Amino acid sequence: MNPEENTLLKKKRRDLIKAIEEKRNSKLIVFLTSDRPNLGFSITTDVVPILHKHILAIEDAKRSKIDLLLYSRGGHSDVPWTIVSMFREYFNGSFCVLLPYKAHSAATLIAIGADEIVMTKKAELGPIDITINNGPYNQRDEKTGDRLPISVEDVTGYFDLFNKMGCERPEEKLRGLEQLTERVHPMALGMVSRILEQTELIALRLLGTRVKPFTEEKNKEIVRRISEIYSHSHTISRTEAIQQLGLKQIVKAEDIGISEELWSLYEEYNTLFQLNKPFMPEEYLVTNNLDENTWHNLYLACVESISRFDTYQKSLRVRRLKQSQPQVTLNISNIAFPAINIPQLPPDVTSEQIRKIVEKIVSAQFQSIVNNAVKVAVNEFLKALPSAGFEHISFKSSWIEED
Repeated sequence: MNPEENTLLKKKRRDLIKAIEEKRNSKLIVFLTSDRPNLGFSITTDVVPILHKHILAIEDAKRSKIDLLLYSRGGHSDVPWTIVSMFREYFNGSFCVLLPYKAHSAATLIAIGADEIVMTKKAELGPIDITINNGPYNQRDEKTGDRLPISVEDVTGYFDLFNKMGCERPEEKLRGLEQLTERVHPMALGMVSRILEQTELIALRLLGTRVKPFTEEKNKEIVRRISEIYSHSHTISRTEAIQQLGLKQIVKAEDIGISEELWSLYEEYNTLFQLNKPFMPEEYLVTNNLDENTWHNLYLACVESISRFDTYQKSLRVRRLKQSQPQVTLNISNIAFPAINIPQLPPDVTSEQIRKIVEKIVSAQFQSIVNNAVKVAVNEFLKALPSAGFEHISFKSSWIEED
C-alpha cells in the first residue's frame, strides 16, 4: 500500500470514528487483533501501555464517557481485568464496548465488564473458557514437536461424562483421573483447574465493576450460564446473550443509529489487515519456485483513536528446509573449453616461455568457466533436493506509532 492510499484510508477511519463520537457524545478508542488465517494475534499484556497512551491523549474534561470498539478472537485470561480496571480509573462516567463483529474469549470478558455493550446484528460473543496452547506440561506432537493445546472444556466434559454415566463413587472418579493422567501431565490438569477458577472469578469481578451492577446473585447466574457452554467455537449472538445469558446491558446498534458506522469502520480494518485473505507463505514459495522470501511489516494488531494510530507489526522470513546438505563434485570432462589462440612468437622463443604464455591464457579463462559451472551445479542440486518442510523466522516484532 503506497503512502497516498494509506493516508486516504486513515482519513476514512478517522471520519467514521468522529461520526460515532458525535452520535454517542463520547470518546472512542479502537482495539483490534488479527484473526487472519495463519496470521492471527491475541490480546496480551503489551497492549495495556498502548491503550494507556490513547487514554492520556484525551483531555480530562472529556473523560466522562469512553467507548472501546473491540474486535478479537481472545487472548490471555488475566489481561481483561487489567484493561477494564485501567479504563475505570480514568473515566468516572460510563465505560462502553462497541462490537461490530467478533469478540470472543478474553474479548468477551472485557465486554461483560462494560456498562453498555453495543452490538450489531452480526456481532458475536464467545465462551470464556481458556485453551492452554503451549504450556510447559503440554504434550508434544510426535511429528512436529510442537506443544499440543489443552482445552478447558474438554477436561471438564470428560468428568461430566463420568457423572452422566453414573460413575459418581470416589473410587470411580479416581480411576478416571488416573486414566486421564496417563495421557495428560498432572501439572497441566492442575493448570486447567486453576485457570478455570480464575476465569470465572475474573468474570464475576468484571460484572461487579459496572456503574449500575446487577445483584451478586444475578452476576453469578450470568457466569454460570457462560461457563456451561462447552464448545469453544460456539458463537453467542446478541439475542442469545440477552435472553439466555441475562446480559441486559446489551444495546442494539441500530436502535441508537450507529449500526452502519460500526460496520463500515470494521470493513476499513478488514481491508487494512486483509482479514479474509489467508496468509500462505509456503504456497507462495512453491508457486513462485522460490527457496526463501521475507515479508515485512505484517499487521497483527492496532489501537486507534482521533489522536494517534499504533500498530503491532512483525517481519517474517520463510525458507524451505532440505533433507540433506549439498555435496557437489564437478565433472570437468563435460566442460567445453574455448580455443586457445597463441600469439605470433619470435623464432628464438624457448619451450619454457611458451608454457608460461599458455598458463596465463588458460588460467584467465578457466577460472570463469569453473565458477559459472559450480554455480549452475549447486542451484540445480538444491532444486532437486526433496523438501523437509519450512522454517519460519519472525523478527522486528513490536508496537509502532504511525504518522
